[in-house]
Formats: sequence, C-alpha cells, structure tokens
Amino acid sequence: MNVPRVALWCMAALSFGAAVFAYRSENFPLLYTFLVLGVILPAIAEAYATYTDLRKKRDWYARNFSSLEELRGTVDESALRRLRDEKGLAVATRELRRTYPQLPLAEAAKLIKTL
Repeated sequence: MNVPRVALWCMAALSFGAAVFAYRSENFPLLYTFLVLGVILPAIAEAYATYTDLRKKRDWYARNFSSLEELRGTVDESALRRLRDEKGLAVATRELRRTYPQLPLAEAAKLIKTL
C-alpha cells in the first residue's frame, strides 16, 4: 500500500541529488526542473496517502454499518451524550473515535451531534 508513496519520496530525493549535478554543470533549466520535481513529488505522495486512508475508512464504515442508526446501536449513547454536554463536541467525538479508530470523522461528528 505504501509502495507508491515511498517511490514518490525516493524520486524526490533523487531529483534533489540530480539538481546538484545540474547546478555544477550550470544547466539551470534542468536545475529548476529537478527542484520543482523535488517539491511536487512529496506533495503528491502525501495527498495519495491521505486519499488512500480516507478511502479505507469509508470502506470500513460501509462494510460494518449500513446506517447511522446501526452505528448508534453499538455505542453507549448516554456516556457520549454526557461527555458531549460536559466537555464539548470535540471531546465526545474523540472518545467515539477511540472506540472505533476506523470511523470517518464526519460520521463520528454527525452521530455525536444527533445524540
């Protein structure tokens, strides 16, 4: 799963190495190309990792719960409601995500708000 991410980071490191050689040979268009690649490739790698993580969480939620009501049936509503009222929405959402780490943040917040 992390192969594309690692490959993109490695290509970025290699492009910075190649930029050194382009600088020494005073080939500035090539130098700028390698520097831009060195910045863009890690950004693409991290965007890919974030997208993959979000997709896994959505798939997990779809496999385990068909609706928000089904999820509500598996949690301790009174404890979460009490926590939400005493300490706030963020703390209650964080506690729910401790119980279900794969639960998407949007679904966890939606459940806490509807309690």
